[in-house]
Amino acid sequence: MSKAEPALEDTATTAVDNILLAAEILFAERGFDGTGMKAIAQEAQVSQALLHYHFGTKEQLYVEVISRRSKKINDERHALLDCVDTESSTAVREILEALFRPPLGPAGGAEPYAKIFSGLVVGRERDQQLVRSCYDPTAQRFIAKLQQAIPGTDQATAAMSYTLALGSLITVINRNGRVERLMGKQDKAALDTEEILRKLVDFTEGGITALTKA
Repeated sequence: MSKAEPALEDTATTAVDNILLAAEILFAERGFDGTGMKAIAQEAQVSQALLHYHFGTKEQLYVEVISRRSKKINDERHALLDCVDTESSTAVREILEALFRPPLGPAGGAEPYAKIFSGLVVGRERDQQLVRSCYDPTAQRFIAKLQQAIPGTDQATAAMSYTLALGSLITVINRNGRVERLMGKQDKAALDTEEILRKLVDFTEGGITALTKA
């Protein structure tokens, strides 16, 4: 292999990363329909020809944006779940933290992907397909962990618990300042990530406890 080949590979990787990040930002701001390939190329500072070379169509680029970010989130979720002792008295809290922490942290892509993520579950068929392929396998693992942590809990109850927990996450993940506004706080970033995480875990643990004892 020549010395030039690794440099060419690095350049290609950088271009692809720039395109994916630019697409993530614009899809978040304008939605799928409102985002054009030309605008993405301009945001990524690459030629439109290079954009089409790497991704072909806008549809495929959108799929890659979701796949790339969901893999980062889910890889971290799996690593955290691997550390949960389901016989521990704090198992449910640890499972919930494994669910919430990655999308709220660096792996979650901050505000741009948070906007996309919030719309995926209630999106069009394209989004529903991406949820099934990118998120459902991980969701099934969380459901199974909840069943292990709360003996006697059936799959339906664990699945409802997971779904309602995810709904709580979606209401706060995009950090648009509404929660702070309703709390009477002027600063949209008044709640830090750890505080939001703690409140999410407290709230959803209480709800799951009520559901599983019903």
